[in-house]
Amino acid sequence: MMHPTPSWTEHIKAAAITGIIVFAACVLGILSRPMGHLAALWPANALLIGLFVRFPKLNNAFGWLGAILAYFMADIMTGNNWSANLMLTAGNLVCVVTGVLLFSWLDEEHRRLKHPLSVLYLALVASCAAAATGVVGVIADPILSNANPLKNWAFWSVIELANLMAVLPVMLSLPDLSGLRLDRRRAFKTEHFHVSKILPVCALLISLALGIIVGGPGALVFPIPALLWCALSYDIFITSILTLLYSGWVLIAMSLGYLPISIVNMNSRPMLLSIRIGVSLMALAPLTVACVMAAREELLRQLKYIAEHDQLTALLNRRAFNERAANLLARLSEQTRPVAVLMLDIDKFKDVNDTYGHAGGDRVLVAFARIASAGLRNIDMLGRIGGEEFAAVLPGCGQKEAAKIAQRIRSKLADTSIDLGDGQQITVTVSIGVSFAQQAIPDIEALLLVADKALYRAKENGRNRVESDDLDA
Repeated sequence: MMHPTPSWTEHIKAAAITGIIVFAACVLGILSRPMGHLAALWPANALLIGLFVRFPKLNNAFGWLGAILAYFMADIMTGNNWSANLMLTAGNLVCVVTGVLLFSWLDEEHRRLKHPLSVLYLALVASCAAAATGVVGVIADPILSNANPLKNWAFWSVIELANLMAVLPVMLSLPDLSGLRLDRRRAFKTEHFHVSKILPVCALLISLALGIIVGGPGALVFPIPALLWCALSYDIFITSILTLLYSGWVLIAMSLGYLPISIVNMNSRPMLLSIRIGVSLMALAPLTVACVMAAREELLRQLKYIAEHDQLTALLNRRAFNERAANLLARLSEQTRPVAVLMLDIDKFKDVNDTYGHAGGDRVLVAFARIASAGLRNIDMLGRIGGEEFAAVLPGCGQKEAAKIAQRIRSKLADTSIDLGDGQQITVTVSIGVSFAQQAIPDIEALLLVADKALYRAKENGRNRVESDDLDA
């Protein structure tokens, strides 16, 4: 299959997006360079890897060109000579190429941090990308500082590892930006906001402040309990942002002297390596907890769906339908709004099973569920409450409109040929009973009983018809 060739507008857009983001990230990194020629926090490489992994359309020659130009332009601002500029840009690109290549070999769920083992794969990819950067550092650092090659490799690798572990999780867990809806998954794990939901963030901010006030080596781990609390309370994206806040705070606060740690030779490379490795490892804990919680939540969601839905038609089963209908009717009753309830029964369904077998009957049920769902409004509730029996609640629906909806479903089913496989097609009909209440009552059983009586009358009067009863009559 031929894919359309991207237009020049798309090429320019890719170059502009990567260029602007990388340039801004480089400037941010340059501003955090008080401890030496390498930044305290350098987010550019992690951001670029995340862009190419999450948005593959940007991963083309023009996207790379925009990023390379951004690296050069940002480094020129620092006044470096061309040799230093080339070396630093080469280190950045080697890191990005390695990261993008390794992520391309992982499954989508791991690239999106949706599996309990995803953080382990993230750490492995980040370590490999950082190690590749260190190789360039072996060449570059003697030119820049005349240090030992092995120490250069370790220093550059650890510096980059801390950056990747801080920023990459945010990019990989970034929610989809296209087609966002109000009912999409929110930052908090509950639908309603409660003041208690911000307590983990408050605890994190307090622990960060205490680290500055108290100082000492223990200040580095003050925020860990709060981060774990955040991981238990929020989704992986919010947890990643908070982990980035922690990592950036440690790295930048120490470089600016806001985090006093009473250790001799604090500015020595071994000490900086130790702290950065520690920060990288500590970031793994909340991220892993958040991934495990996300996997647990998804499993619970699936189990809840299985428990509440009919496996054949994917409609609500009887128990779930009754529970949700009762809650809906209670709200409608408080609002004094009308409601209609439909009872739908496929005519002579036993004959279908006897003639075409249960496989044929299953196809009929699936087809009817699809037709009935399409005939209802978006706010209506439909469930399978028996073998060939279905029920629907139509909130805020008038009597005439309910009868019209029921007739639409009946007519559509009667006019539809259902494919049973092996070239066999049949048509079936449905009888529908409608109950209506001008003011809803919080009693689904009473409404179903009236609708069932109307359904029985429809059967008695020849099937393939709609009969209605007013609950208030």
